Amino acid sequence: MTRDEPRSGVTTTERSLEIVAVIQRLEGATLATVTEEVGLARSTAFKHLATLTRRGYLAKEGERYHVGLKFHHRGEYARLRKPAYRLAGEAVRDLAERTSEEVDFVVENDGRAITIHESYHPSNPYRDDLVRGTDALSRSGTYYHMHCVGGGKAILAAYPPERVRDVLDRWGLPERTDRTITTEAALATDLEEIRERGYAITDEEYAEGLRSIGVAVREPDDTVVGGLSMSVPTYRQTAAEFEERAAPLIREAGEALERAIAEAGPGV
Repeated sequence: MTRDEPRSGVTTTERSLEIVAVIQRLEGATLATVTEEVGLARSTAFKHLATLTRRGYLAKEGERYHVGLKFHHRGEYARLRKPAYRLAGEAVRDLAERTSEEVDFVVENDGRAITIHESYHPSNPYRDDLVRGTDALSRSGTYYHMHCVGGGKAILAAYPPERVRDVLDRWGLPERTDRTITTEAALATDLEEIRERGYAITDEEYAEGLRSIGVAVREPDDTVVGGLSMSVPTYRQTAAEFEERAAPLIREAGEALERAIAEAGPGV
């Protein structure tokens, strides 16, 4: 299962979105490559590319098309349009400064968790990967499957069963490491434990050498805003040491963020 599978809808729009996804996946593509990947006539593919380029959603460099900066413009608006999202950014910065650890905030989008705020410790072993743009660890705009990261798991645990079902039907439980949960029975048990203790834990489930802890953040009406999480390399703290130290911190930070959202009033 992939997020790029065709769905019912306006065919022209679906094709344009598919083309953008292909170009991003390939880190740039020619007209010939797009035609082959998407299965369109060359003239039809060209019309899509020309329209997207003219509107700033693609940029043509030589013979290759790349994702354009218009997406950055739209994305920044989406990332900051809600006061709750802006308050989450402040919470991430505050917790990172107090702990000198990796902190991020994710929200659910299209059945996956997407990072909208992050802060990284200077000694982060994945920093070079972040600069290169690989997915070894989060950066703003990074997507995760929700079952293998702290913030995503916390969100799933806060969702009603039918919404969890929708996520699993859409994406399944893909394996990232040999510690990733890959069965629905194991996930159900884990989510119940998260509800009981009030926070989610992952131990090398997304990336080897990385463990995280996360909490769901809610609006006053109990709607889930997103997930706040903190991560550490496994070599610096044992699982028990990490949980003992981080659990009170992440819960306190999550509760403080919820209070700030409530104080901000309706419309958050």
